[in-house]
Amino acid sequence: MVARRPFRSGLAVVAAGLVVVGGCTSPSSGRSSAPAGSERARSAPSGVEVPTGNCVVAAAGDVAAEDDYRRGAARTAELIAAARPVKVLALGDLAYSDGTAAEFSDFYDRTWGDLRPITAPTPGNHEYHSDGTGYFDYFDVPANYAFDLCGWRVVSVDQYAGMGEAADFIEAEGASAGDRPLLVFWHEPRFSSGKTHGTNPGLQPLWEAAVGAGAEVVLNAHDHIYERFEPMGADGEPRPEGTVEFVSGNGGHRLRDIAGREPHSAAVVVGTPGVLFLTLRADGYDWSYRDVEDRTGDAGTRALP
Repeated sequence: MVARRPFRSGLAVVAAGLVVVGGCTSPSSGRSSAPAGSERARSAPSGVEVPTGNCVVAAAGDVAAEDDYRRGAARTAELIAAARPVKVLALGDLAYSDGTAAEFSDFYDRTWGDLRPITAPTPGNHEYHSDGTGYFDYFDVPANYAFDLCGWRVVSVDQYAGMGEAADFIEAEGASAGDRPLLVFWHEPRFSSGKTHGTNPGLQPLWEAAVGAGAEVVLNAHDHIYERFEPMGADGEPRPEGTVEFVSGNGGHRLRDIAGREPHSAAVVVGTPGVLFLTLRADGYDWSYRDVEDRTGDAGTRALP
């Protein structure tokens, strides 16, 4: 494993809108709580020309199905479009229930399709219900790929195409990132308070690789909630210089609840579709989770040295 690159310190959190410290709001308004390789050797998404200064990135997964759930996906797409991000990170489980070509066409493309030119995806478990073909044909990306964005190195890995290959890819990208901050994303979270899936020790190889590579941020979905964890080390214990994991799985599909709070969970929002927005800078990043009513459920900033 590569040696972790020196991190930064400094964390400011703003809890506003949906967040109620030590409590929650009603389900109808959104509930939240606060502290307590592959053979597909294709090119990465081209996206748009991005600036080298501050820039906004949108991130969410668990997106589009038919009927009622399509409305949720359409609303998160509108929220993203209104923010005018330079990149959309699609965190897997994008076309329900099986990730077929027809489901990508009928459900995903009709909602998030206009965002496709600026989208960088990773597949979820539902994409592999149909062996991943619908996903790979729609996006035309490799299983594991990386790209530069706003002075950061961004790494997408496919946990289902081989955990070892994905971990090796993260480590290699971390070793070559130099002084650039590192953001890594895949579908299933290592840590989660979600009632449906929750914390998964089976993802430890990817978490260890990301922390060891010096990742500032790890993004996941899978549980249909929003959650942010305190900066943590490879052992899952708080570290001032640690990696922050975000779960952003409220992208539009059936919303879920939590089963209590996992250790070191810093903020949770459930009960309403929404999107995580990150503003990436050379000296740190800001985050803001906003729901489809454009209410802020969690926000803050973290500084690099």
